[in-house]
Amino acid sequence: MTPLLPLLDRFAARLRRLPRSGLLLLAACAWASLSSGCRQKMADQPYYRPYEPSDFFADGRSARPLERGVIHRAQYLETDPIATGLTLEEWQRAYALAANPTVDLKTPTPIENRDLAVGAPRFDPRDKDKPKVYVEEFPFPLTEADLRRGQERYTIYCAVCHGPLGNGQGKIWERGYLTPTSFHTEKVSPQEIDVPNPSDIPLGYSRGYALWGIKIPLREAPIGYYFEVITKGYGGMPSYAAQIAPADRWRIIAYIRVLQWSQRLPADWLPPDVRSQLDAGGQK
Repeated sequence: MTPLLPLLDRFAARLRRLPRSGLLLLAACAWASLSSGCRQKMADQPYYRPYEPSDFFADGRSARPLERGVIHRAQYLETDPIATGLTLEEWQRAYALAANPTVDLKTPTPIENRDLAVGAPRFDPRDKDKPKVYVEEFPFPLTEADLRRGQERYTIYCAVCHGPLGNGQGKIWERGYLTPTSFHTEKVSPQEIDVPNPSDIPLGYSRGYALWGIKIPLREAPIGYYFEVITKGYGGMPSYAAQIAPADRWRIIAYIRVLQWSQRLPADWLPPDVRSQLDAGGQK
């Protein structure tokens, strides 16, 4: 084994024979190699922070809108029935209008010019001669597990405003917030407080359809209309697209349909075990 000290002596002797320029170059290389690991390059990336303006783009927006047709991983396609409450014909029409720069979809559309509206409840779904805007069938077969999941999601996200029975008298309403419309056209209990809808809309009738001059009970409104309201929000209700997955929105709608049926079906339609539980005041 070669002793370490003689090696160091020979290395030092070679350094002394180098010209001054070579020593400076060697020192610069050593400094660069040592200092490169001390910089915060990952922390000092040239990215924009939230709401930071940009001098590069003409509109000053640093957060750029996605190009048309861009999808993220596991995203449902817009044409997938599970991801939209619109019929295929209405979706294709909406897509064509959105691509046309001469149509301003953000401007309120007069009632008499309904051809410029997209995804709005502008036609009575009970009129067979009018175009169908919303789907009327669920995009997948429903099971008891789906209904139980819908009940769970409804209790978490919806009951606080719409109430456990869907009569619009949840805890938020008790504290003075806006009253959601009831899913029922009649009171669900003798203790229910009589809260009129705005603009003299009957109890349990759709406020969205009423804006287009259409009076329709919510229990007769297409399920696609419910899906769009959950996805986009309406009135004092915000969008729940970020909180509720598309499949769970359909399950919630299925449970709402169960609530609507539960208040107007004869008791003899119930299974014997459920009817006996009902006769016992809910006690098993």
